[in-house]
Amino acid sequence: MRPLFITGTGTDIGKTHVLCELIRAWRSGGRRMRVLKPVISGFDQSALNETDTIRLMRANGDALTGEGVQAVSPWRFKAPLSPDLAARKERRELALERIVSWCLDHIDREIPTVIEGAGGVMSPIASDGLNLDLIRELDARPVLVAGSYLGTISHTLTALRVLDGRCTVILNDHPQSETPIAETARTISRFAPRADVRVFDPDKPDALLDLFESATNTLLD
Repeated sequence: MRPLFITGTGTDIGKTHVLCELIRAWRSGGRRMRVLKPVISGFDQSALNETDTIRLMRANGDALTGEGVQAVSPWRFKAPLSPDLAARKERRELALERIVSWCLDHIDREIPTVIEGAGGVMSPIASDGLNLDLIRELDARPVLVAGSYLGTISHTLTALRVLDGRCTVILNDHPQSETPIAETARTISRFAPRADVRVFDPDKPDALLDLFESATNTLLD
């Protein structure tokens, strides 16, 4: 199956929160998925429950063991920096080719596989590659999570431009946003007509589960 790749317009726009809610909704129907976050920075051993890896594993019902963590996030760095800088700080290698190879080896052929990137779509995920490069190397289907802050439209349209416009966008509303989320969605759709623009409703996460259902019908070459 072709994997889904969850990325964002930037950092701290809620992509892990949205993905966790979608995973829980998917699993509530008795269905399974494979969740991978190959690279994570800001991984603090003293605050494991707050790390994105553990949050994703908990949502997916994965065993919270050392082996389980390694199977989801083999490249973990302590510094809350972009992965390439965090790896350099620890004097460790982080090559795109190795990440691509690992991901291809861990994509499930029977159930949907969801891969969460690190930071925004144009953030470095390796010393020699961006999240965008990993998406392309994996032939993954990108899902772009965006916020509802002032600047969302520009940031989202910029990200869609590098993704060639063919992408699902999930807008994650912020309670203090002054712009109606539906208005933001309409504007993005007007300027990016090939994009599938959605709004995340925390009370109805199952409205977005067709993303995973479509993945079950898409075979890898």
